Amino acid sequence: MEEAADSNQAIYAWGDESMRSVGVPAPIFLLGAVLTVVTAAALARETIRSVNTTGHKLHWRDLEHKDKLHSARAIADLKLDHVVVAAGPLDPKRQERARAKCLERLCWEIETRGGKNLYLEARTPSLNRRDRALIPQLRGAKALPLGRHQDLLPGSRGMSIWRAF
Repeated sequence: MEEAADSNQAIYAWGDESMRSVGVPAPIFLLGAVLTVVTAAALARETIRSVNTTGHKLHWRDLEHKDKLHSARAIADLKLDHVVVAAGPLDPKRQERARAKCLERLCWEIETRGGKNLYLEARTPSLNRRDRALIPQLRGAKALPLGRHQDLLPGSRGMSIWRAF
């Protein structure tokens, strides 16, 4: 029973990425994650569902101003730990390299905060294969702890992912 209690207090991270090239001095790649214990994740999911009533992935760019304010307040009220790492200036031809470097740093940041698992939004099948190949490389370089679990979830399945950005 003690093992079940420990798993409920384990810190999980849900991450998502974004690229910015408009409104910034130079293009930048961002990879962020929100960290929470399993027992707090259910409340966070319910909060996100209350903010996003469309049933589709919550995209900041698609929200009206009042909805942006509502979602920002709701997410801030959750008082969760957020981590964002950036690579820039971004060479658009080397976006995947920037993502790999950001993932390496994000894993380190999550580890220092006690995180055990990282869930990222799934991308195209070929990019998912690339991500899955990157994980053993990071472990081999000791950038990703051997015990860390990393998985890819579709945006519609991983509602917790929406909180990262």
